[in-house]
Parts: sequence; structure tokens; C-alpha cells
Amino acid sequence: MVKMYRQGDVLLKKIETIPKGARPSKSDVILKGEATGHAHKIVNGTIFTGYMTGEMYVEADVGAALIHEEHNTIELEAGLYEVIRQREYDPQSQSRFVED
Repeated sequence: MVKMYRQGDVLLKKIETIPKGARPSKSDVILKGEATGHAHKIVNGTIFTGYMTGEMYVEADVGAALIHEEHNTIELEAGLYEVIRQREYDPQSQSRFVED
């Protein structure tokens, strides 16, 4: 069974490897809400962004956590994760990311 963690509109899905070409990010923020300014952040881990694609990945170290001001902190198992943002249907744009 694949290990997954959900916090609001962000899902972390455990993966075996981060795709080639993904580069470490200088930020610890996965997603920052435009309306509230609150952010989903990684503590004790590294965020990677896919080259040319914008997909995001997390390398979680021992003691890593996903934190957000309006959600409970999630302690992550050490490993690699794909970041999946929740989407919703919008008749004008067909599909858009959910922002909490």
C-alpha cells in the first residue's frame, strides 16, 4: 500500500525516486494561499521542483513535518514524496487548483 498524507488541499504520496532533472528549491513552502497568506511548509526536508514542468517533490529527513497555521502538523515518515495539489472544476477555466 502506498503511504499518503493529506493536509487541506495538499497531498503527499510516497514515491521511490525523484525524477531526473528536478532541482532543489530555496524555499520550504509547498503552497502559499493567496487569500490568507498561510503556507504549507516542510520542516527537516527539501522541496524539489521538476525541470520545466513545475511538479513538486519532497525529500523528508528523519523528524520531518508538514505544517500549516490552520491544520494539524503531520509528522512524515522519512522518504521521498510527490506533492499533489487538489483541483476543482470551474466552468470558465475547466480546472483550477484549490486554495485554502
